[in-house]
Amino acid sequence: MRTLLPVVVTGLACLCGASQAMTLECKIADLTTGGGYITEVYAIQYDEAAGKALVADGLIMYVFDAPIPAKVADDTAKKLVFSWTVQLTNSSAQQLKMQFRASYFKETGKFTVRASPGGAYSNDFEGRGSCKIG
Repeated sequence: MRTLLPVVVTGLACLCGASQAMTLECKIADLTTGGGYITEVYAIQYDEAAGKALVADGLIMYVFDAPIPAKVADDTAKKLVFSWTVQLTNSSAQQLKMQFRASYFKETGKFTVRASPGGAYSNDFEGRGSCKIG
């Protein structure tokens, strides 16, 4: 996983070209409550002027082999919140839609990401870490 961050960040840079986008390079400190859905590294590119974002992590790169669009759910003086969905199919052709929500706290650099399975599941997964602006 340590080599994933440069690959993900490079992929994001290529997609946004010459825009004034900000790239968050985030690392999760503890993966024990991630359930396999929360990965060690996240890269989020946010173009504030366009109101658009791209996100990549180990799961996204495994499923799509490229960053995917994220919705900018909130942008305040204190935090940025992004959301996205990844649809997974298991070996029995059952589909699961995982909904992700990531919060970046601007003053501290802290980062929280949560994953919730769609449907009648009550379990959520969470990871906490920190980001640097790349």
